[in-house]
Amino acid sequence: MLRRRIGTRYSSAMNCRTSGPHPWANHPELLTSIRSPWDKFRKADWNFDRYEDAIMSRPCDSEAVVYTALDFCVAMVALRDWTRKTLTREVRQSGKALPAGMATLDDFPAFIAARVPWQSAIEAIANTIKHADYRDTGWENGTAMVASFVPDPLHAAKDACKDGLELFGFMHQHKDVAWWDIALRQVPSTEAEPGYVAFGDALDEWRAILDEFGYITD
Repeated sequence: MLRRRIGTRYSSAMNCRTSGPHPWANHPELLTSIRSPWDKFRKADWNFDRYEDAIMSRPCDSEAVVYTALDFCVAMVALRDWTRKTLTREVRQSGKALPAGMATLDDFPAFIAARVPWQSAIEAIANTIKHADYRDTGWENGTAMVASFVPDPLHAAKDACKDGLELFGFMHQHKDVAWWDIALRQVPSTEAEPGYVAFGDALDEWRAILDEFGYITD
């Protein structure tokens, strides 16, 4: 009897969903407390603060750095989605003018790519962690690996470490001044950008976009 009741209720819910959008479709705040792209930006900014705290901690916990960096990337992809959805709705329903550089709504991905150069890397990281396989669309052969950093006077000693084990010992020895971060690199290039720089730049660039769109409400 209990099984039959559950099945009936589930079937009714499914029928309701296929007949049209949920009546609360335009109220994501009922599940998130977030109402707008600006709210979503503030969430991403909060994630960046947690990531920054992890990098600045002494001793620096490499696991905390990685986890907070991943959370930040997921938040930034969600910010993209919230912004695109809000812009699309306002253009179609209220006649909002598109910003300079966008001829149609289909230009949104290219617009963001031009304004936020590290967005493709952020999306590759977020898509990979969400889907459990390597996805580098837009950032081919990209890697985001934890890397060690030290003050200038210690560079020579760090470079002299023969292997990873010796490096970890060195980092532990200098744990009061050494730190970990994410190094962003596209193979085969040897050039890498610290995540702190790339992610911070992306956050600043997104704030400028939201300002241009008129979405900053503070």
